[in-house]
Amino acid sequence: MSLRETNKVSRQKRIVANAARFFSSIGYDLTAIEMVAERSNVSPATIYNNFDNKIGLLLAVLIDEGEGVEQIGETIIAQRQRNDVDIIYKLIELYVDHPMEFMNKSCWRQALAASTASSHKKFSQEYHNVDRKLKAQLIGVMHALKDEQVFIAEWDSQSLGEIIWNNVNQMFTDFISDEPMSIQELKDALKRQTASIISLGLGEN
Repeated sequence: MSLRETNKVSRQKRIVANAARFFSSIGYDLTAIEMVAERSNVSPATIYNNFDNKIGLLLAVLIDEGEGVEQIGETIIAQRQRNDVDIIYKLIELYVDHPMEFMNKSCWRQALAASTASSHKKFSQEYHNVDRKLKAQLIGVMHALKDEQVFIAEWDSQSLGEIIWNNVNQMFTDFISDEPMSIQELKDALKRQTASIISLGLGEN
C-alpha cells in the first residue's frame, strides 16, 4: 500500500471513529457532517466524497463495529474449552452488548432502515457481508460442537446455528423498536430462548 493510500485509510478510520462518538453521545439526528469533519480535521467535502452523506457515514460506522465484533468473537472462540456449550451464550452476549456500546436505539433504527436503502448499495452490501460473517462464526461453533459430539449425530448443526442466529437478529430488531425494553431484558430473553433451542440437539453425554 502506498503512502497516499495508507493516509487515506487512516483518515477514513479517524472519520468513522469520530462519527461513532457523536452518534453515541448525541444521537443520529443531532450529529452533523460538519461536526464530524471539524473533529476529524478534514473538510465536509472529504466526508461527502468518501461516504456520500450522513447515512453512508452511519453505515460505515456499523461496518467498522461489526468487524470489531468479529475479531473479538474469534478471540473468544480461540480460547474456548472443548465441549463448552457456554461459548454460544458468550457469542450471543457479544453480538448484542457490543453494538449498544456506541449507538443508541434511535441510531440503530436509522441504521437498519439505511441498510436496505437502494441509494447506499455499496455500504449496504458491506454491512450485510459483515452480518454474514458473524452468522458464519456462530454456525462454525455449532459445527465444532457437533464434531465434538455435544449434539446428537442426527441433529443438523447448520440449521440449529441458523435458527439461533435468526432469533438473535429478530430479538435485537424487537429490542431497538421497543424503547422501554432494557438490554438486560433482551439478554435474559435470548438466554432462555437459546437454551430451549440448544436442548433439542443435546446428546446424552
